[in-house]
Amino acid sequence: MSDLDPTQLAKASKLFEALDPEGRKELLARSGRQKFPAGHVLCREGESGDVLYVLAKGEARVSLDDLGSDKEVGRLSAGQFFGEQAMLSGSKRQATVTAVTELEVVSFPRAAVDAVLAKNPSARAVLATVGLQRSEASMQKLME
Repeated sequence: MSDLDPTQLAKASKLFEALDPEGRKELLARSGRQKFPAGHVLCREGESGDVLYVLAKGEARVSLDDLGSDKEVGRLSAGQFFGEQAMLSGSKRQATVTAVTELEVVSFPRAAVDAVLAKNPSARAVLATVGLQRSEASMQKLME
């Protein structure tokens, strides 16, 4: 997945599967690529966010503040995306994402995602559904 192409994205991520081939190409053309070392915090719970990320390589830890302590609620691996809720809704980040291993991520700014989703409404629905499922799963883990 380190050399992303539109076909690989469609196989690896529900978001990109929902886009038509032109939408995938357009979104990739508007993306950026970054590498982060293990331990790097990509986004923090409570911060604003206007970027959607897709993990191209590596593993990341997802955690929430549980009454002042950090609680892991999930792990992300290549092909998975995060940051969609804050980016789409303008709300604050709902979790902290930290690199467990060296990461390579593809970042998609709000303007790029909005432009592509305007032409692909089914992809917007996929993002909303995944975001809701993720929120529910995180709340369940906090309750454990």
